Amino acid sequence: MINNMMQKLKDMKMRYKLMLIYFCIGFFPLLILGVYCFSVMSDLMLQQERESSLNYVNQIMNSLESNVVVYDNLSDYISYDENVANAISYNYTSKYELYKTIVSTIDPVLTSVQYFHTSINEVTIYAREDIVSHDTTFAPITDIQNESWYELAINNNRPVWIVEDDEVISVRKMPVLDRKGMVGILCIRIDYDQMFEAFNNNTTKNYGLFIADRNGKLLYEKQNYENSNQNEWLEFEEFLQVKDTNKYTVVEKTLDSTGWDIYYYRHASLMYSTLKPVGFLVALIVVLCVLGSAIALMSTSQFLVGRIEKLQHNIKLVEEGNYDITITSEDKDEVGSLVRGFTRMIDRIKFLIEEVYESRLLQKNYEMRALQQQINPHFLYNTLSMINFMALESDRHDISKITLALSDFYRTSLNKGRNTCSIEDELKNMNAYLDIQIVMHDYEFDIDIEIEESILEYETLNLILQPIVENAILHGIDLLEDRRGVIKIYATNNNGVVYIMVEDNGVGMDKETCIKMLCENSKGYGMRNVNERIKLIYGEEYGLYIESVPGEGTVVTVKLPERKFKQEI
Repeated sequence: MINNMMQKLKDMKMRYKLMLIYFCIGFFPLLILGVYCFSVMSDLMLQQERESSLNYVNQIMNSLESNVVVYDNLSDYISYDENVANAISYNYTSKYELYKTIVSTIDPVLTSVQYFHTSINEVTIYAREDIVSHDTTFAPITDIQNESWYELAINNNRPVWIVEDDEVISVRKMPVLDRKGMVGILCIRIDYDQMFEAFNNNTTKNYGLFIADRNGKLLYEKQNYENSNQNEWLEFEEFLQVKDTNKYTVVEKTLDSTGWDIYYYRHASLMYSTLKPVGFLVALIVVLCVLGSAIALMSTSQFLVGRIEKLQHNIKLVEEGNYDITITSEDKDEVGSLVRGFTRMIDRIKFLIEEVYESRLLQKNYEMRALQQQINPHFLYNTLSMINFMALESDRHDISKITLALSDFYRTSLNKGRNTCSIEDELKNMNAYLDIQIVMHDYEFDIDIEIEESILEYETLNLILQPIVENAILHGIDLLEDRRGVIKIYATNNNGVVYIMVEDNGVGMDKETCIKMLCENSKGYGMRNVNERIKLIYGEEYGLYIESVPGEGTVVTVKLPERKFKQEI
């Protein structure tokens, strides 16, 4: 059977052979190539769409996280202010004496926070039962005992975030008052629209976004659908029922500081609708290539086969005895040239087809980079310098000290945009941070730094010690009740390796917690990021190592290669 097919193929006229070659070698591969190109481009565009959605959610989550951190820092600043705590807990002889203390001590602290942060509507301290409300800054604790969030606040030394009646509320128990045997609740009320303003800057159309708390209560909703796609709009309850189906593309993130869940969704059909222009373009290219190839085939067939058929006719006439037609040597040369020309033509066609097969489809990968707010160092330093001058003018050396420390902290943090610095400069950054923390903690802990001068000139990544020290204060020193906190920083070098140790005598942690501090799913982003940065720049053999004994303290060791820092000129 195969032999018969081969014989029929040999007996087929040249014109039909050319058509068969076209369909087998030209049309079908071109069609397959078109389908493949469409598939690849579709996957790339869908992947880009998903990455764009994920980048947008990460961007707004980082923006919201930054806002939360700012307000949490303000809450810490007020909650650990010894002057405020002393003013509240003092045993006054008269209400007028209490009123004067509130006006002179408490009001300036709370109103200054509102002045510098216009998004804050109210800052109120609820404490004591023997007072009357004073403006929006001070009120008896009985005013909030019936609030839904009172129990959460009374049981948390860290801020608890509540959204009620289109207002964002940060509440927490004041640890300083708690140590004095008095219950005090700090309540910061923040403008709802300004808290979530980062969600309004996306120009993408046809998507929905929800924010819900730990209990599944809807806190914020944004639906950005065009009129033609209003039918894809989902209510939050409907979204929860279909979010795990293939009908919608969903990006889900959790804000660790508040426990809020962020949901971003788009209907799958809307994502695939972006592929229609790509499909049309690929189909158009395939059709044009097919038509072009068909026209080329017809022209070639007419030019080549016609002349060969004419030659064949002449040969038959000669075979039939028509000697009027003579085949001269010139005719023979012409036929030979035609055959060779046809062969070259076939070779050329094959080459063109192979060139189509061997051509590569250029692909471009698009990256969405989250916009980062840039700091103007000169403006920042000039402003801090002015604050320092004003503090000295007012004989407020404590403010001057913390202002200078803040200036040093930002100067060494920015590091002129460089990723590395000397250990000496990194210690300056850490010292500036500790100066600020000591003032904020009212000098409640001690610092012991012993670093040999020979080690100071070695290279390190910038901003690696500050997160470690911050963790030691927050999770170690701040939780102490039976002794005064001490943080020790010392270093050594051995066999081409530099070890920097940060030790605290805090409450310590178990081995499992130590491991989780550096793992991928850890909530301690600072420690985890420091560890990942070191491994990325210097190799997997370097990084952070944590040793801790519950109830006794923790030692975090930074392992770096012994490398002299080269100062840029």
